[in-house]
Amino acid sequence: MLDLVWLIPALPLAGAAANLFLGRRLGKAAGWLATALVGLAFALAVGVLLDLLTLPGEERAHAVRLFGWIASGAFSVDATLRVDPLSITMTLVVTGVGALIHWYAVGYMAHDPRVERFFAELNLFVFFMLMLVLADNFLVLYLGWEGVGLCSYLLIGFWCQRPAAASAAKKAFVTTRIGDAAMLLGIVLLWIHAGSLDFDVVLGESAGGLTRGAATAISLLLLAGAVGKSAQVPLHVWLPDAMEGPTPVSALIHAATMVTAGVYLVVRAHVLFEASGVALTVVLVVGLVSALYAALASIGQWDIKRALAYSTMSQIGFMFFAAGMRFYAGAMLLLVSHAFYKALMFLTSGNVMHGLDEETDLRRMGGLRERMPVSATWFAIGALSLAGIPPLAGFFAKDHIVAFASESGREVAWVLASIGAFLSALYIARPLFLAFFGARRNPAAAHEAPWGMHGPLAVLAAGSVLAGAVLGLAAEGGLLDRFLEPVTGVVEVGHGALSGAALIAISVALAVLAVATAWWVWASGRVDWEAFPQRQPELAGWLANAFYVNALYAWLVRAPGAGVGRVLTTVDDRVIDGAVNEVAQDVGRASRLAPLVQSGFVRSYGLAFLLGAAALLLFLGMRF
Repeated sequence: MLDLVWLIPALPLAGAAANLFLGRRLGKAAGWLATALVGLAFALAVGVLLDLLTLPGEERAHAVRLFGWIASGAFSVDATLRVDPLSITMTLVVTGVGALIHWYAVGYMAHDPRVERFFAELNLFVFFMLMLVLADNFLVLYLGWEGVGLCSYLLIGFWCQRPAAASAAKKAFVTTRIGDAAMLLGIVLLWIHAGSLDFDVVLGESAGGLTRGAATAISLLLLAGAVGKSAQVPLHVWLPDAMEGPTPVSALIHAATMVTAGVYLVVRAHVLFEASGVALTVVLVVGLVSALYAALASIGQWDIKRALAYSTMSQIGFMFFAAGMRFYAGAMLLLVSHAFYKALMFLTSGNVMHGLDEETDLRRMGGLRERMPVSATWFAIGALSLAGIPPLAGFFAKDHIVAFASESGREVAWVLASIGAFLSALYIARPLFLAFFGARRNPAAAHEAPWGMHGPLAVLAAGSVLAGAVLGLAAEGGLLDRFLEPVTGVVEVGHGALSGAALIAISVALAVLAVATAWWVWASGRVDWEAFPQRQPELAGWLANAFYVNALYAWLVRAPGAGVGRVLTTVDDRVIDGAVNEVAQDVGRASRLAPLVQSGFVRSYGLAFLLGAAALLLFLGMRF
């Protein structure tokens, strides 16, 4: 089975091609074909996993060469796929959760006139993400990386007739390109210093030969790419606007594909980051700042999808935070768990929008559990899992990352992460209570989505409940920790001021307190939360506008850029175009003089000949 790994990305690619060229003939079957092929890719990934498990731990790395790609002098790169514990873990997430999102999208997009194009792009998105996680060298990885960016542009702007969607697509594409350009420079530097881009070389014997300065430069450039793709501070501004795309796209971007790519890159290249030391600290700081910033921003959002978008940024921040502490298994456990409960909540929000005529404003919801009890159950499972309530998946993932900060002697980081964990439970309980509890605030007759759209949600809900328990306590050598050990190595855990049990108890207590606080504020009816913007307009404005980072970027970039643009326009119009136009005008004037010389009369030609001969004789006389 290991040698058939190429079929895993080939299947969604075939689905994309079929929908692109035969979509109109397929009709409604286009969505089912796309779903079936991603589901088949998941089944193949399970087979590859079982085959991989038969090998000893130190031999669980298998490369499959597809073809020679580039050979130019000393630079040579093959198109090669890699099967190891890390790549197969990501592959299972991408294909498994991706197939469920495809299944949901069949019902959600059933009445869209361009449904075949949608599923072609969705399949292509999965293909490029699989190429990214299965790559055996940095160039193939970069191919998948750029392909994911392209597909996000196409899918965020799928409803391009809406100006907001078209603008959001361009914003995502341009913002992530900043990080991608830095990442490409890092890959070039890596080849210059290591002489190869193959993982076995640059993350193996050559990594030890890098100077600390080279390792730092390469790692920070790679991190810039990860920050852009995973929407971390400061390249995060594209993520909330990306909610303009169809809800299944939001779920796929946030749960199974694009934003997880940065976490995967850091974990995959952890050897380079550890060789630097400084870069690993930067990863930790970026993750912690992003987690706290996005948590506060999420609390201020009234659009349910934007609130979930900032919650994704916060959760990805915790993954970066874990990787910065060298707790790679913890980062991956949170990534897997997050894929389940975040996809569950996004798709459930799609049910809410479906039942409320595309309404997304939390202030116009309320009491939906009476009309949509099944969807309310799904969202509650996802929200409580993210909050870290035991025994749901988020408890085993996020809470153990927070505890690890103290156990590794990072007490200040633990305090800040604990605050972030409290805010996480608060910001996710808020949309739960605003949408499904309290008084009804929408006169529309809310109704449940068709039962066919609940099937994938049931599977995601099961994953949100069981993923953490099945994969085990990563901090204590659980199943995922042991499986990833050949790639990530063994993590040395020290002893903090508090025991592990005490740290977990504190995290759970904070989560319960946050959920209770959210209920008191937004569901009990005892707090006039609707009056908060009037009572505290400045604070409400800061939270709702995510601390005005977009306005800051507009001031720093847009205004100066517009000024430079005006100068360049003036230069183009008056200097470049002016010079060209002046030449054209001179030619025109010369052409108008030509008829005066070519009159057609013999006497004119004779006079010209006589004057010319006289001038020539005069010239010769003066010379000699």
